[in-house]
Amino acid sequence: MGTSIKLAMMATAIAMTFTTAQAATLRVGMQDDPDALDPATSGTYAGRIVFSAMCDKLVDIDAKLEIVPQLATAWIWNAEGTEVTFTLRDGVKFQDGTPFDAAAVKFNIERMKSLKDSKRKGELSPVETVTVIDATHVSFKLKSAFAPLLAVLSDRAGMMVSPAAAAEGKEFSANPVCAGPFKFKERRARDVISLEKFDGYWNAAAIGYDDVQYLYIPDSTVRLSRLQAGDLEIAERIAPTDLGAVRGNKALALHTSPGLAVSHLMINVGNGEKGGALGKEPRLRQALELSIDRNVINKVAFAGEFSADNQMIPPSSIFYDKAHPAPARDIDKAKALIEEVGGDAPVVEITYENSLADGRVAQIIQSMAGEAGFQIELVPLETASAVERYLAGNFQAYIGNWSGRADPDPTLISFFGKEGSQNVNKYSNPEMDKALGEARATSDVEKRKALYGTATGIYLADLPTIPLYHPNWFYAARTDVSGITVYPDGLLRLTDVKPAK
Repeated sequence: MGTSIKLAMMATAIAMTFTTAQAATLRVGMQDDPDALDPATSGTYAGRIVFSAMCDKLVDIDAKLEIVPQLATAWIWNAEGTEVTFTLRDGVKFQDGTPFDAAAVKFNIERMKSLKDSKRKGELSPVETVTVIDATHVSFKLKSAFAPLLAVLSDRAGMMVSPAAAAEGKEFSANPVCAGPFKFKERRARDVISLEKFDGYWNAAAIGYDDVQYLYIPDSTVRLSRLQAGDLEIAERIAPTDLGAVRGNKALALHTSPGLAVSHLMINVGNGEKGGALGKEPRLRQALELSIDRNVINKVAFAGEFSADNQMIPPSSIFYDKAHPAPARDIDKAKALIEEVGGDAPVVEITYENSLADGRVAQIIQSMAGEAGFQIELVPLETASAVERYLAGNFQAYIGNWSGRADPDPTLISFFGKEGSQNVNKYSNPEMDKALGEARATSDVEKRKALYGTATGIYLADLPTIPLYHPNWFYAARTDVSGITVYPDGLLRLTDVKPAK
């Protein structure tokens, strides 16, 4: 073999070694397996975590829940609050190389409003038309003033997908194409979602990993064990009972934030006989609430690390209604309400995703409600089966976990609006629709507070769902991962996250 050939082979080997050494993969342990990887049809918190790496939005939020630029760099409202014009970031490309521009924005909003299975229809229903002004300017005309629009666009409704990829006639979720820092590589069901860095990303210099793997590991103890062993770089939703193990391990760091999320017991109030007596009779729902001690749930299931509460909006929000504190547990009053209704002891079937947290909550409710005379039957299901039942409204009671939003509107409209995307229990109250509609139409904060106070009073009287607690977000990571910041929405943003060494 000639000297020149040997030198060439050595150079190739050195280059390959250098590339391998420099390549960095971020492995993230996930509690849930995301649903469809399409921002228009997705409905899970786990999906939002993956989207945060794959799909940039028109706007985002910061740690203080303020709206900040992302794909849109500026916006101007008209005096009536019925039209907003966005200035778009110039030179951005989707991961398939097609340009991001005003026409792409128009395509995305219209797609989310018209796609048959879109879960964004309700969120974007106030948008009447989208007009392309030029390549970097686009205008949204609203049917009426809609104060929460920017907050709505800071989540999936504002995520931009490639018009070319979405218009090809293929199932978009099987090969999603967005404008974020990481592009889709592969998905193995109930195993892993793999993404790779998109070199054409507009902010590529802030991205520190070459690949990201989201691994489905439903057991929180197993997630922590694999993190401790170095099989993961990050694990999400660390159980509060495991926080001591993280804090006491020098190889690990805990990243936390107060959350916007809520865990609640949804009652099937409008799907015919599926809700049983509990769905038909508000007094039984009141009795069930009075049989529960939220503080005990927080202490026993979550080591007191969460916030026991009776509202869908967390106490950290300026729209939280202090006039409606959680009622104390009152077994005697619960029994009296059950007796007032009459009949046999109420049977309540609680369906839930078979996670450690929801399992503990279900068992505690079963024990406490049993003391009041309820017969609680537990139906734990793996995530996909549980979500399928939930979306079909096929349950009597369901432990739901909502990751929350920066503005109250997407939460309250979704669950309590007649056409809400999460109103799977078919709750309907014209007074609720009126209050939420008026809150949407005013930008006056004090008026919105009063209207959301009215809405809170309505759902706490009707109890189509029984809020239980607000979780805080707990991520654990290896200390050789730097730049992690967890916001109140609980999403793992990968901008500025990189290997520390």
